[in-house]
Amino acid sequence: MRRGLFALVLAAAAPLPALAQTAQTAPAPAPDPARIAAAQALIARIMPPARINETVDQMMRPMMANLRNAMLSNPEMQQALEKMPKAKATFDTFLDDEFARSIALTKQWMPTMLEAMARAYARRFTTAQMAEIGAFFDTPTGKVYAAQASTIMADPDMLAAQRTMMTKAMEGLQQRAQVMAQKIAQDIAAEQDKK
Repeated sequence: MRRGLFALVLAAAAPLPALAQTAQTAPAPAPDPARIAAAQALIARIMPPARINETVDQMMRPMMANLRNAMLSNPEMQQALEKMPKAKATFDTFLDDEFARSIALTKQWMPTMLEAMARAYARRFTTAQMAEIGAFFDTPTGKVYAAQASTIMADPDMLAAQRTMMTKAMEGLQQRAQVMAQKIAQDIAAEQDKK
């Protein structure tokens, strides 16, 4: 059972946010410097530098809580933890540490991500278009939108939909993790047989 719980924990950890997981892409052409400057000004209005940490918390903490609830409400996980009560505290500590690490890493990387976002905006919008977008943020509706946009993912309906999706994603996770572990063991054995 311990191997099953270990496999389940490894598989459950897979959906944790990971900025390090990136797809290889061809280098993009550098945008025009004037467009980059306009994009940087626009991004600073969308996500003011003074509010970055608060915004990350508003976006990530509800999602992390949802992920924890989905993991712990999984029948396979519940069964595994009931058979090993001490494992629950260890698993909770693991999740707390991983979630704290993910949030800290996101905050650390936000300047890089915002710069990448500015370059992406600069490739997609002209300076005039970005000025129009910025003008929207000067309107009463634009100000409300800018203040509320980062909290949309924490809306109860969004959290409920996300929780349902995560619960569905975790169905049969232990079996899939065990199949993966068996395949890895077979691959390792096959490599050792070659030596």
